[in-house]
Amino acid sequence: MYGELMIGINMLFNYAILSFTNKVGNHHTSRRRLWSAAFIGAFFVTLFPYSVPAMIFTFLGMTYIAFGQTFGSWKSSILAVLIATFFAGGLLTLIYAQISISANQSFLFVAIGLTYLSLYIVKHKWIDTRMMNKLMSFTLDSELMLWGQSIPLKVFIDTGNHCVEPLSGDPVHFIGYRAVKEQLPVDFAIALESWNPAESPDLACFPAPYQRSLRLIRLQTVQGASWAVGIKYDSWLLDGELLPTGYIVLTKEQRKYPQGAAAILQVSAMDVLKEEGRTATC
Repeated sequence: MYGELMIGINMLFNYAILSFTNKVGNHHTSRRRLWSAAFIGAFFVTLFPYSVPAMIFTFLGMTYIAFGQTFGSWKSSILAVLIATFFAGGLLTLIYAQISISANQSFLFVAIGLTYLSLYIVKHKWIDTRMMNKLMSFTLDSELMLWGQSIPLKVFIDTGNHCVEPLSGDPVHFIGYRAVKEQLPVDFAIALESWNPAESPDLACFPAPYQRSLRLIRLQTVQGASWAVGIKYDSWLLDGELLPTGYIVLTKEQRKYPQGAAAILQVSAMDVLKEEGRTATC
């Protein structure tokens, strides 16, 4: 009975560790495979508890069974498994040293539950940090030239933004109105603020000198379809590199822009980073 208990306890700890690694490493291993690897690891560790070679062989075998679809996947999983093992194993070692397992089985399972909870929290912190790093890699400084005005903007590249101007097919980017309001010509800003696409979606109310740079752009959102004024910019430098010709749409809402950016660029801006070899992976 003692041997079966030890196998069960070690299997639970192994599964917690492998599940943690599966999530943080994006391995997409099935639960059945994780449970199989956890059982095999627990069985051999229980069978040879004091053999260092057996522990090393078991560790490598368990990780290979769980994440050995490719050598690269297996290799990348080892560090995360070691981190999780160190974190979870510290608690298990403490309990082994101070608690009689046969007399305190219920307390031991509480400790296993706490270990699962701790690894769950660490997993989400790890994923949040990784996502934040990815988002930061898409957040850059830029300089927009619009009607002779140079406007510095912090921008975010949105890979989900595929909006284009329908006639030319040029990309459409979005900028918070407040971020550029002071640099806009006063007569144009007044016309834009009074423009109501629901009444008459045309550009006749805008001053004549600017009409040649404007286009009506149809937007489709979760709230429904609407019209917006697209403004053709003179040029746009993204971290020192020139963006392709395109249009901007000024939006009232800026607080929802990711990473505190003032503008959301269309996905085509990623091509600039690819050409520079700066596209980040994670």
